Amino acid sequence: MCNWPEFCKYVISEDLKFESITAESLRAEKGFQKIARKQQKELDTMKKRQLKEQLTMQKQQCTAIEKLIKGKNKSDLVSDPTVRKLVVEQTVQWSDMVERHRKEEWELVRQHLTDQQDILKRLMETSHAAQMKQLEAKHDREMKEMNSRQAKISVETMREVANDKTLRTKGDRDRRMKEKKQNNTKKFTDERRFAQKKNDREIEKLKSKHDKEMETLIKDVQNQIELNNNEELEHQLAPKMEFFA
Repeated sequence: MCNWPEFCKYVISEDLKFESITAESLRAEKGFQKIARKQQKELDTMKKRQLKEQLTMQKQQCTAIEKLIKGKNKSDLVSDPTVRKLVVEQTVQWSDMVERHRKEEWELVRQHLTDQQDILKRLMETSHAAQMKQLEAKHDREMKEMNSRQAKISVETMREVANDKTLRTKGDRDRRMKEKKQNNTKKFTDERRFAQKKNDREIEKLKSKHDKEMETLIKDVQNQIELNNNEELEHQLAPKMEFFA
């Protein structure tokens, strides 16, 4: 602790309170929202294209079935090898298409999440840099104020010695001035050292806070990517054959 209360009251200042930066707060920023809208538009466009392909295939397959069963006895259709063969082919064709669509969506979502991680990291780095700049500006301001106070004290010390009526000779004044200067120099040096240590602690504290926030952000996005991957894995383990009625 500082040994001089009259100096401590100057160098001990209120700490800056920085808001926590989270994935949620970053996702609310305009920079991220713009990218998110672009990604959603890209996803919607892909789904629209896939739906169009599905409707086209449905129409083609229905037409093929109708053409094949035209004029045939309905009671014989279930056992008709030609009909059964076409149904199997269409089921495989439909299942392959649906599987391809799912993979396209998973790959696109995975790419979007990876891109979002890069964007969120850049936004967080920018916010962290702004907070650090704010803290450094506070330190610079406090150091300038301290230097100004110390200069004022030096001037007041010279005036005090010059006006001291108990010092009758120049030698007495010079000795008192030397003594006062030495005391001031020691106090000023200790005050600067104390202030610098305090500033270093504040910087390290903010850096540690930033590191934890970045670590939490990366975990957040990685969890989303893992959920997407798990959904794909679960589907791969499930039966693949699909059809429409």
